[in-house]
Amino acid sequence: MPAAPPDLVAAQLLDAAFARAPLSIFDQPVVGIDDEKERLALLKLGADLIVKTRLAKFDDEGRTSIVLTNAGRYWALSGGWLAYLREEPLAVGGGGRARNPETEALRSEYMRLRLNTFWWSFGLSIAGFVFSVISVLIAIFYGDRVLPR
Repeated sequence: MPAAPPDLVAAQLLDAAFARAPLSIFDQPVVGIDDEKERLALLKLGADLIVKTRLAKFDDEGRTSIVLTNAGRYWALSGGWLAYLREEPLAVGGGGRARNPETEALRSEYMRLRLNTFWWSFGLSIAGFVFSVISVLIAIFYGDRVLPR
């Protein structure tokens, strides 16, 4: 029988963590996995997946038990992991509207130009500082020879 995909294991862990907290991830059975090493690796991968998406957090130092976050409890009540995967991601910055790709392209172009301008101005500032230091050194060492008394 083929191995269960990590998404199904994550769904199972999310439901089990909602039922009881904290949930020891390595005590959970995985349907269709007879090899103990493969089962443990798959459970760890599923737990890492729901922790990475911030639906749960590890509860102990050994990273063997998980507790749901508020978002995890919401998605456990709203259909579980698979409903979370079907949900459209919200735009960054809130508002619920997706950004226009043309606006994003312009924004990245302007950021590139701004960074280029920054490095040019930084380089010219350094060059001006070097020239002023050289001018002060020339004035200190050769000033009495150049200026008559």
